[in-house]
Amino acid sequence: MKNTCNKTNIIVLSAQWVAGIRYRLKIPGRLGHMANKRLLIIEDDLNLTLALYRALSHTYKVATAKTAASGLKKAELLELDLIILDLNLPDLNGAKVLVKLRERGINVPVLILSGESSLISKVDQLNNGASDYVTKPFSLAELKARIAALLRQPVYYRHGKLVSKDLILDPTTRRAIRDGRTIDLRRKEFALLECLFRNSGVAVERRYLLEYAWGNATPLRTNSIDVHIKSLRDKIDRGYDHKLIKTVHGLGYALDTGRPKAGID
Repeated sequence: MKNTCNKTNIIVLSAQWVAGIRYRLKIPGRLGHMANKRLLIIEDDLNLTLALYRALSHTYKVATAKTAASGLKKAELLELDLIILDLNLPDLNGAKVLVKLRERGINVPVLILSGESSLISKVDQLNNGASDYVTKPFSLAELKARIAALLRQPVYYRHGKLVSKDLILDPTTRRAIRDGRTIDLRRKEFALLECLFRNSGVAVERRYLLEYAWGNATPLRTNSIDVHIKSLRDKIDRGYDHKLIKTVHGLGYALDTGRPKAGID
């Protein structure tokens, strides 16, 4: 991806790790239902906060907080649709803020901003309840796309579980529940389904799925993802008219918890 910068606040483009490519991604304009969405930015860097506010306030209602304490207070008082959370806050680590948000029942999507690009950091925050993870420096265009995708996803958190209309995923027990039916999953099956779930409505590339489920290890078989996806489909989709796990041709897979979309089958 090509590097660009704003004249007043430099934000460099970089490839990101978690979300794939939106099916037919359309960034909302200044009008429409997105204008009623409220975002909270918890970030202590004033210049970055200002740049984000200028970029997002045309589309969303934006509140800001420069400390963890202020951010937690506003998160409880305001009716929010999404939180942008920096990990390096002056009074409390952002990872602990994320845990407190979930403990207090604040289940809106949380997008992490961090200068830490390690796989371990990303996986840790996703396991703690983050909805997405963006590494600094980043592209404003990509951040907007990720925010828009998160706001369209019919997935939220409840008591540490990933919840959608059709499916519940419990990271603690490594089980899925569909229509009240409990489904036991193997470790790799759970990892793949969790990655798809956290990016519900987004096409996730095979290489991202491979990295998420296998980490630095190399699977013994070149078709390991396909084998595990087939097993997941047998467990999750068999017997249902609405198939949740979709193939995105030429790219990877997606979890469709809403109505079927064009370009997937």
